[in-house]
Amino acid sequence: MTSVVGLPEADLAGVRTLIRTLREHGRRGGVIALAAVPQWSGQNQVTIDGQSVRVRVAPSVLAVRDAITERAQVDWLVVLTDREPAELPAGILEHLVRGRLLNLDPWPPLRELFGASRQEFRLLDLSNDAARAALRELDGHALPAPGGVLTNDHLFANLADVRFGLRPADYTPHHVALWSMDEDKTARFEAWRQYVDPALLDQFYQWISGRLGALGPAFTIVWRGSEPAQLVPLGLVAALVGDNTGQADSFVVDREVVIQVRTRMESEFGGQRLTEQHLTAWGNTAALAVAGTDVPSGVLRRAEELVRRLQAQPLVARSDVLPSALAPRIARYATALTAAIDSADLTAAENTWADVTAHRAARTDTPDAPRDVRVGAAALRLLRWHRRSTQPPNSLAAWLGHYRAELSWVDGAVNDAFIGADSAQLAAAAHRITALVREHRASDDREFARLLASAGTYRSSGADAPLYIEDILDRVVKPLTVARQGASDVAASEPAASPVLLIVADGMSAAAANGVVADALRKNRPQWQECRFADDQQLGAALAILPTVTEFSRCSLFTGAPAAGKQDRERREFSTWLQNHGLGSSDPALFHKAAMDAVARGHALADAVRAAVEDTKGRPVVACVLNDIDDALDRSDPLGASWGTSSFKHLDALLTAAAAVGRTVVLVSDHGHVVERREQPSVQRGEQVSARYRLAAGVDPAALPADEVLVEGPRVLTEGNRAVLAVDEQVRYTGLKAGYHGGAALAEATIPISILVNGAIPAHLGLAASPARQPAWWAPAPIEAVPAPAPAPQPAKPRPKAPAKQAAQAEGLFDVGLPAAESAVPVIADGGRDRVDELLDSGLFTHQHKEYGRNFGRATVKNLVQELIAGNGRLPLVRVAEILGVKARRAGPAIAVLAQVFNTDGVVVLSAGDSEVELETALMFEQFGVRP
Repeated sequence: MTSVVGLPEADLAGVRTLIRTLREHGRRGGVIALAAVPQWSGQNQVTIDGQSVRVRVAPSVLAVRDAITERAQVDWLVVLTDREPAELPAGILEHLVRGRLLNLDPWPPLRELFGASRQEFRLLDLSNDAARAALRELDGHALPAPGGVLTNDHLFANLADVRFGLRPADYTPHHVALWSMDEDKTARFEAWRQYVDPALLDQFYQWISGRLGALGPAFTIVWRGSEPAQLVPLGLVAALVGDNTGQADSFVVDREVVIQVRTRMESEFGGQRLTEQHLTAWGNTAALAVAGTDVPSGVLRRAEELVRRLQAQPLVARSDVLPSALAPRIARYATALTAAIDSADLTAAENTWADVTAHRAARTDTPDAPRDVRVGAAALRLLRWHRRSTQPPNSLAAWLGHYRAELSWVDGAVNDAFIGADSAQLAAAAHRITALVREHRASDDREFARLLASAGTYRSSGADAPLYIEDILDRVVKPLTVARQGASDVAASEPAASPVLLIVADGMSAAAANGVVADALRKNRPQWQECRFADDQQLGAALAILPTVTEFSRCSLFTGAPAAGKQDRERREFSTWLQNHGLGSSDPALFHKAAMDAVARGHALADAVRAAVEDTKGRPVVACVLNDIDDALDRSDPLGASWGTSSFKHLDALLTAAAAVGRTVVLVSDHGHVVERREQPSVQRGEQVSARYRLAAGVDPAALPADEVLVEGPRVLTEGNRAVLAVDEQVRYTGLKAGYHGGAALAEATIPISILVNGAIPAHLGLAASPARQPAWWAPAPIEAVPAPAPAPQPAKPRPKAPAKQAAQAEGLFDVGLPAAESAVPVIADGGRDRVDELLDSGLFTHQHKEYGRNFGRATVKNLVQELIAGNGRLPLVRVAEILGVKARRAGPAIAVLAQVFNTDGVVVLSAGDSEVELETALMFEQFGVRP
């Protein structure tokens, strides 16, 4: 007695289909003997289409006889046996449907599962084992086949989605790379791979390889040999060895080293040779996959392990992604920066710095930037500034404007440089640069202090007169309360004043204000925007009262005249000013620290503060004092601090409350500060009443050192209206603290003023949008796009259009681009319509651009598209780099980013080759719903 080998395992789907087939041929019940493995994992008795069905296993002829005795108890009796047909005697055969053993044909039930009447010719390579496995995997989870034809694409789309979350729209290298970084989904795949029939698994590998284009074979080898989670890590290493990668020219490595690493890498793929196209495409795919901020740490960790295993450390600097690549880039930059200090040429420093900022871990100008990046950015900015040739201002007003626009940014960069670098070479270079800059800045402060002593101790008028802190209420706040024409208080029959919120950040220097305002705008664009008075350019900074301490300056601010006093006097004088200008009420309008910190019962603001801000009719002007910076000078180290709205306990909540009721916000300080750098010769000079000024009784002006200045006049509010103010930031008269104020340095005497408007700028206030405050030297000089010469008219060469199926399967970022569309696609349609503008205004483009392409502005994208269309759908990569404002070697990665915007639903319209960028113009307009 022998059993048949290689028999399939029966399942409910197969049994159901067989019974339905028999019923279609007139059978209403009976005994079905199936040639199958005598195993059954389902219920012994089920109901199919209202009929009872019992399944029995029979590993012997005797077991078959025993099972047949139950035939009268159910409609259908199914017996699973592995006996040879010749072993079954006539006494058994006469009871069987069709008088013989039946075989399980998986194809009819598979088609039925998908509601299909036909199947493609090579479905699953006609493997019965694969078909039966597909039935088991998808029973009850299949979508109807389109057109009634079951294809591999439809079958595996259902299978991959159900079993491991690879969705039908994700069959491109980029999307598969993203899927491979999802630990939950790849774990589901690994679990499925452990138990699925090898025949079906092999068919899946063949299918996905074909869907992924040129990268399919390499991807599948990794998938088979290890796990999909290795796809991106290996791609990041592939980017290091390709000669066509953008960084190969910048980070030249001995050719023999590259060959050795490449050979080791190919061993990971079973010896399959990788072409330059494979390496470049795979590297771009992996880099794009980790371009976002939410990248699992395991991906980069695996890549770093591969670098070590493949001994690719000499190549690692080529990576924009691998964490270990940042240090060698910093080292190259530090070398170039050191050389630039004694040279007139910053080109090498700028280029190597661009390599640093291109690394994903650099996070330049964010609080998360590494120390070396913050120091490196500050040092290069300071060196750019130091190379500039400028004339010193000749009036106090000009000095204040110059400090707000230029020198405050210098001071901020010096503070950043002082946090210290981890790289010894970078630290040395930064120290040399900051020493040069601080020497220049000390000279500026002394020149300003001399002018302050001669012209800032009394009030003056005229074109060169500065804005004084005591005039901020009259010249800044009051004009912003002008009533909107046609708006009135019905009860009072008078125009309603426009509401203003005055926020006084005690001790906020202009350098700190730069960060706070930038952060407020960054968090809340486009709702908040900074504005200025259209007819007066000098109201961005005011001159503090002397000495520059809270008791004098803040009281003068709220009084509207030089005055000294504490909080009680400030409240009293501010109330008087409001009453005198028709803006007052009996309710409090000025809130100091205690009131701001009162219990808020779950609200972000204290009840009294919130009520005042919301009361725009009764209290059109409300003022709040924030002490966070001044407190930091006493309790913490502000050196290198990144000041933002979250640095203040209540600023974000105040901005939100002001926006809700339409208040214009005026953000000012009462004085600035200098920071303690804990260096020689920062020493205490005497024992005085304040950190940065001392009384002038008995002082001989001629005997004063150059780092102090004697001031006397009505704007000097000490006894006798005379005082000696410290000028150099190293001078102090009290014990060591984190920072000081009271002196005559520009950082202390300049009051930054920022006007913030939520929403559209009210026309009646006389405001205009303020240009970006960052000075020109803060960033590298932009590359101006050079218009390309108009192409000579040429007859359009017809190019075959790629089949739709190919377009859906291709991945334009990484594969060879499809042929460009015909050039005869009008950009300006009938009626003067600009089709490119219509595309950029479409909802799909807006969504895609916000999601993927925010680094490239709308005007830049429009310029690129228009030039591609004018160039018959093709442009050299060099020209594309000029348009996008990037270095030539970064044009390919830049197009890879933009391709995410344009290539939707797997359709390729924008792609980059080795030397050109191609655009399928007609397909692009169709994709974004722009009619001809």
